[in-house]
Amino acid sequence: MGRVTSSYMKSLEQWSPTLFLLGGVVLVAFAASLAAIGLMDMSSPRNILAGAGFTLAFLGLFGLCAGLTDRSPRLARAGSIFAVLGGVGFTLTFVLGIAEFVEITPPAWVEAAQLLNIASIVLGFLLVGIASLRTDVYPQSLGVLLFVPAVLFAANITRVAFLGPWTPSWAPFLLGSLQAMAMLAIGYILHDESTPTEPAERPIDRAA
Repeated sequence: MGRVTSSYMKSLEQWSPTLFLLGGVVLVAFAASLAAIGLMDMSSPRNILAGAGFTLAFLGLFGLCAGLTDRSPRLARAGSIFAVLGGVGFTLTFVLGIAEFVEITPPAWVEAAQLLNIASIVLGFLLVGIASLRTDVYPQSLGVLLFVPAVLFAANITRVAFLGPWTPSWAPFLLGSLQAMAMLAIGYILHDESTPTEPAERPIDRAA
């Protein structure tokens, strides 16, 4: 069982750049949907987009843990647990969005399970970010960027808790846009890191 999980993580590690980039693109659409709600007072499939975008990002995060397991095993394992919980939680968010879109009332436990998302995104990204900074497996800039989704999500929860209906209409769009940019930046760094550089052309020794 452990070997199967390890093999799956290694496979996802190769796909992490693509998963983060795809997640970022979907979250751009999510941010646009938040702008539509705030500026035009119209409904949108926001839970569908948020669920899909963050699920892709959590799959990418789970893949990152594979590269950190040997160098920072405890943090990597803890991060992978929260990545799995986040993937499950945001998959349920996606299902909830589909149910809302087709006007079906989902079971109460589906909405209650959304609480998983709070701990998963905050602790998952923080733990993997710390593990990345403590090792040289990934660039240091990646470790810093992994903190951004956690901080932004915590800021959004704080906004909802303290401001509620009095929150500025532009705030959700701003936070959503920053989340999308963070995921795209993470994907770009990983893609750039995994792209092999062309070897320098050796000079011709004409004296030989």
